[in-house]
Amino acid sequence: MNKQKNPIGFINFDGVTGENNEIEIRIPNKKLSNIRRGQYVLLQSDVSNDSRLYLSRIIKGPFFQPDAVSKDSAFARAAILEADKVKFRPDFHGVCTAEVLGEIIDEENLILTGSSNRPFPQTAVLPLDGDDIEKLLDIKGDVYMGELSGYPGIRVQFKQHLKKVLPRNTGIFGTVGSGKTNTSQVLIEELSKAGWAIIVLDVEGEYVEMDKPSKEAESKQVIKKLMERFKVEPKGIDNLRIFNPIHTESNRPDKSEEFGIRFADVSPHLLAEILDLNAAQSDRFMEAYFELDSDQEKKTASTKKARSMVETLSEDKEAVIGITLQDFIDKIRSKLDKASNIGDRSSYAVVLRKIKKLKKTRVFDTKQHLGDCSDLLKNGLVSVFDMSNSQNLWINNIIISNLLNKIFDLKLRDNKDNPNLPPVIVIIEEAHSFISKERAKTMDETLDVLRDISRRGRKRWLSLCFISQQPSHLPPEIYELCNTKIVHQITGGRNLNAIKASAGGVNPAVWSEIPVIGQGRCLMISPQFRHPLMVDVRPCTSNRGMTE
Repeated sequence: MNKQKNPIGFINFDGVTGENNEIEIRIPNKKLSNIRRGQYVLLQSDVSNDSRLYLSRIIKGPFFQPDAVSKDSAFARAAILEADKVKFRPDFHGVCTAEVLGEIIDEENLILTGSSNRPFPQTAVLPLDGDDIEKLLDIKGDVYMGELSGYPGIRVQFKQHLKKVLPRNTGIFGTVGSGKTNTSQVLIEELSKAGWAIIVLDVEGEYVEMDKPSKEAESKQVIKKLMERFKVEPKGIDNLRIFNPIHTESNRPDKSEEFGIRFADVSPHLLAEILDLNAAQSDRFMEAYFELDSDQEKKTASTKKARSMVETLSEDKEAVIGITLQDFIDKIRSKLDKASNIGDRSSYAVVLRKIKKLKKTRVFDTKQHLGDCSDLLKNGLVSVFDMSNSQNLWINNIIISNLLNKIFDLKLRDNKDNPNLPPVIVIIEEAHSFISKERAKTMDETLDVLRDISRRGRKRWLSLCFISQQPSHLPPEIYELCNTKIVHQITGGRNLNAIKASAGGVNPAVWSEIPVIGQGRCLMISPQFRHPLMVDVRPCTSNRGMTE
């Protein structure tokens, strides 16, 4: 580390109040062009033979103050009000606020640690080289997301081999047009190259053309220049499969495969939650379901072999196992006809109406089902589930829950010490429509599944990625599951406050930039990085849908 550079400023005396991790910097006029907000600097404190070195980031300013007079003096005021007539201006300097990020205790290896000290007044403020920034912030890896804002050429990369990073789940948040989809697509491209299996639950049809090179570089000059800046070229991913629910249209009819759901594969507890049944209706639902299940077991007891459902699915994908939706409808109708209590009759009637609504979608108990989903867990394979034309929210949530359970089961049965399956990430678009804060109290089963995947899945390289433009509608549990958060522009106070409450260690001045951060820029918070980063995300190289 070269500390022989000329200082660009010096630390001022403190006031009687302030924050322990903030200091004020004064910058001479001739050095003002060398400092900007977001810049990383070294603070070389050397007083009374107590030499210390700190890493700091400019979070406010530079603001400009006159040197010899008050800004409210007649001289200064006239210089501003009569600027078009009188060509004089008082000498002035810059004032910045910097956040002290830590103390460098090993200058050779650039080891950064917390500190209970503060740099003294007159401490020199020194510029920092790009190579030193990479080491101090720990931003080198193998998943290329973009560049550190204000530092062209300094790449920000996740380390996909660390379990504390992506396997501990990711959240991508931002308003419409802020760059969320581009960021998630960049993540998909990088992880596919690294050999991960990626499952994308696409409710808008935005990811169905990822096997094609980006067309935006041809039609938009700004995208072409961005690709040149980030040194990437248009290129589609190598291995893409697309699925759409049977009897719905796909945005890629030439490539998409239709699929259905086996009613027997869906957890009755999750189904009762998704259908939003009250306690009495849920009791009648469970009673009928388990009666029917018991009846079927008795019928097949003599021929049933001792093998698991997953084994059966993998051996015979055309088999229909267990209860069908029509069986359940018949059972509920029979219970309704026999019920004498008006309360029971009312509950059965509601259950019957809701499951008949499911029947109308014609998604259940078809031959085109996904089996145990093992075909999805292949190195580098991106599987996009295009649900953009599935208008039934119940069906979409059943599909998501069913996929999560099957993939989790496969991962649990894989040898975690010597796995045969690749790392997996499941990307859930519009996550607030799957699990919302408003319904969190009635969605214990769904939250339990997500908690279980988060707790046990990370040990087996199963990761979740939640994407939402309305983070205030997500339950707080979701934020707790996401150790890595990528925050794009958010203008709504409620949405921003929801994320702020879950992300410690971010200076308030940094949060104040989020509403005006601009498209493609984001705040990255991750256990890999030594402090939250402002990042310019690179453009995706594969084609994006919904960009017109």
